[in-house]
Parts: sequence; C-alpha cells; structure tokens
Amino acid sequence: MSYQVLARKWRPRKFQDVIGQDHIAGSLKNAVLSQKIGQAYLFVGTRGVGKTTIARIFAKTIRCEKLSADCVPCEKCEACLDYQNDSSMNVIEIDGASNNSVDNIRDLISNVPYLPTSGKFKIYIIDEVHMLSTSAFNALLKTLEEPPAHVVFIFATTEPHKVPGTVLSRCARFDFRNVSMETLENHILKIAQVENIRFETKILPTKLAELANGSVRDALTLLDQVLTFSMDGVIKESTFADSLGVIAPSDLTLFSQSVIDGDVEKVRKYFKTLMDKNIELDQIAKELLHIFYQKVVDAKSIDVQSEYLWAYENLAKETVWIFDSIAPQKTLELILIKLTLRNSFLSRVQTQPLVEVATEEKKTLKTEELVQEAHVLDQSWANFLTELNKKSPATASNLEQGNLTKPIMINNGEVRITLGFQFSALVFLDYLKDAEVFQKIKIYLSEYFKTTPELIQLDLIEVKSVESFVTMAEVREKEAILSENERVNQFKSNPILKEAEKLFNAKIDKVILDQKK
Repeated sequence: MSYQVLARKWRPRKFQDVIGQDHIAGSLKNAVLSQKIGQAYLFVGTRGVGKTTIARIFAKTIRCEKLSADCVPCEKCEACLDYQNDSSMNVIEIDGASNNSVDNIRDLISNVPYLPTSGKFKIYIIDEVHMLSTSAFNALLKTLEEPPAHVVFIFATTEPHKVPGTVLSRCARFDFRNVSMETLENHILKIAQVENIRFETKILPTKLAELANGSVRDALTLLDQVLTFSMDGVIKESTFADSLGVIAPSDLTLFSQSVIDGDVEKVRKYFKTLMDKNIELDQIAKELLHIFYQKVVDAKSIDVQSEYLWAYENLAKETVWIFDSIAPQKTLELILIKLTLRNSFLSRVQTQPLVEVATEEKKTLKTEELVQEAHVLDQSWANFLTELNKKSPATASNLEQGNLTKPIMINNGEVRITLGFQFSALVFLDYLKDAEVFQKIKIYLSEYFKTTPELIQLDLIEVKSVESFVTMAEVREKEAILSENERVNQFKSNPILKEAEKLFNAKIDKVILDQKK
C-alpha cells in the first residue's frame, strides 16, 4: 500500500475531530440539528485551517440519511457511501483557480435542476472561489439568488475582498481562525504518539507548531518533511534543523545569549556558523525579535525592559532596509553587533545644550531647516534629557521620541510639562504612561527642577497635527548634520587649502570628517 501523507491521513471526518474551529463546527451542527440549512455558504480563512475539510464534513452530514443525535454521519447509508465515491454526482467539488471561465460555470449550473440520486441535498463546493472571472460570477449569480431547494453552495476563499459584493450578500459567511500554537502543538504530539514518532527534545514540537503559523496542514506537511530525513521515527534536533533549513534550538540559544551578554566575538562566530548552514537572514531576525519581545514581556525592572525595547525597536525598523541593501549579510551582522553593544549606545550622551532660555519668559528657539515656526523648544527640556541620559539612557531615548508642545511652566516650585508624540510613536507614549514608568520620570524631573514629585504636572498626549512638530530625536539628528556641514565649510575656507587649490588649479570634491574629533 502506498504511503499516505499525514495531512490526508489525519484529515477530520466529522465535526468532533476538527481542531481550532469550534465556533464554526458548533454553528453548523446547530444548523443541521435545527434543520435550518442555508443555500449558500462562504468559508473564509488562510490556507490549511480547515475550510475545505469542514465543507466536506458539512456536505456529508446534511446528506446522511441516518444521522446520529450528536450530528455524526452513519457512514453506511446510500448517501454516505456515495460520498466516498470519487465520482459522486451529488457532491461536486471544483477548483475555482483552474475552472474559472464562464463556460465552466455554465456547465456546472446546467446540472443544478436535477435532483440528487441519494440523500436530500446536492452540494457544490467551489474552492478558491475568488479566482472566478467576472463573467463566471455573473453566470452564477442568478442561480445563487434562487437555487432549487435541493441545492447547497459552499464557497471557500483566502481572499474574500476579491469576491463581488453581489455574491457575498447571498452567502452566510464563516471566518476561520488561525489555529493557536498550543492547539497545534497538542495535535502534533497526539499524532506523534499514534504514529510512534519521537522527538529528541521537547522544544521541537513547539518549533514545528510555530513554523506552521496557524495552519494545521502546514504543520503536518512539515512533520512529514522532517520524517523523510529521520530514521526509525526519531526526530533529532540536527535533523529537524537540516530538513527545514531553520536554526537548531541549541544554536539559537547560544547565539541569542551571546547577543544578550554583549559578547561581540561570540556573536560574529555564531553568525558565521549560521551563514555556513545557509540559514535565511530574515529567519535570524525573526528569531531575535521574538527573543527580545519575550525579554520585554518578562523583564522585572523598568531599565531592563527599556533596554530590550530599544533593541527590539532598532532591529524591527532596520530589517526594513537590511534586505534591500546590496550586502544584506554584512549589514545584518553589523546591526547585530550594534545590538550586542546596546549598552554603549544607550549610555552615550547624544548632544550638548542648544541655547539658554529664561525660566519665566520662555524664549523660543528656531533653527534653520531644523524647527518650523510653530514649534517651540525649551532649553530646560534639552538640559533635562542630557542629564537623564547619564542616569537612565533608555528612558531618555524613549522621551526623545516626542517633544514639548508648549513651553515648560514653572510657578512656586510647581512644574508643568506637556509632551507630545506623533501617531508613529504611540508605542513609546503607551510605554511612558505605564504607572511605574510614569512615576519614575516624575522623580527624575523633581530631582532636576529641585522640587517634589507631587508638584510635577506631566501631560503625555498624542499630537494630531504633525505639520509643525519635530521630535527631539529629529532635532538633535538635524543639528548634528548642521554642525557637520559647518565643520566642512570651515575646513574648505582654510587659507592654506585655498592656496593649494590655486597652486594645483583644482577644487576640493569631497571632505570626510573624522567622527571621533
């Protein structure tokens, strides 16, 4: 007997066997038991979550002539036996992708008026229905609107937005969920027990469920793939990694720990090892993002949480351009080194005070190409961030994602500060609003302004209009650029350099500054 892949062997045959879609299985069972069968259904969901499987179970259930009280087909009546026949004339399945023309649909609906040869209903299951042409949908529409009482249409699609509204409005829609990792993992372990499959470590079924990304079919297909590389049903970690082209859990642990420990030498060593094993760059980034995410969630102190929040944010933003660069491997390696040296980056003082502003009158600062007319910078705030960088660089970095929306008000020891954040920086706003974080910032402010935390009034708001709004991070970055331009101009105006240009009848084309000076 030929080998049957696990995805087909373990395909559910009744509602009770379906996993992860209890809300849909329950609704359809109720419809059958109450004899309230609709004439058109639309099953929506990502691949491998059970759309076609449940369509077949539903078809067999409503056609069974001896259905049990708990909605299980008898498998013995003429209708059930007919369903098992691949050439059944009563349950017609077609693929919308390969049968998408108007002629295909006309052939299908030409048989609609004929009664089923067994059972009460004739079922039409159209998979990937969104692939039908506009003409095909139009040909189907009239029949769909007024089908014979013995006909039920079941459509399945991964892209419901491509289905015309005229069709959607005539269907009862069911949205399938991605199956949870826990459910997938339990399903894999159940199958492994029955199929006598053994995993070398407990993490492997978890990783398999994670790679499946909510798809039952993908989980079993991946399991089949790993088994083809394994001997005697024993799945080893090395075999798992080699067969799927993923990072072995032990390698990931060593690699991520070297990043967390700040060990650049080990990071470069393990990164080279992963490259030699042909691991995809985006997979490395995804695994590290997941680890940093867990570090943020599990952190017990605000400083540790801020540290890994910074690491997550930087890796998430920079992967956008890493893979578009001409040397993505080297670019990712340097980003990883930056993350490994994160404490050095966080502790660096980024800028010096801009100008001095009077406490009572609150002068404003307007720098060319730096701050638009409506934006006001208060020197007290710039000084505060500079001082805070020495105590808690991560907190200062988070605050720099926003800026003052009005001058700081100081009156008899009471300090009022209104700090705005753009929509793109709401993650920082939410983080800073955390009760523990917020209170810590008020303590820092009270120490700087020489008052008590109770007299600090700190308002954190979302800035709706961003036309004249610039974050402190943007201000300091642009100021650094202006400063660099001034250094370049000063160098070019050097009298000795001018004499050299005259002597050699040449012009300076490019100036590269030593950033350490």
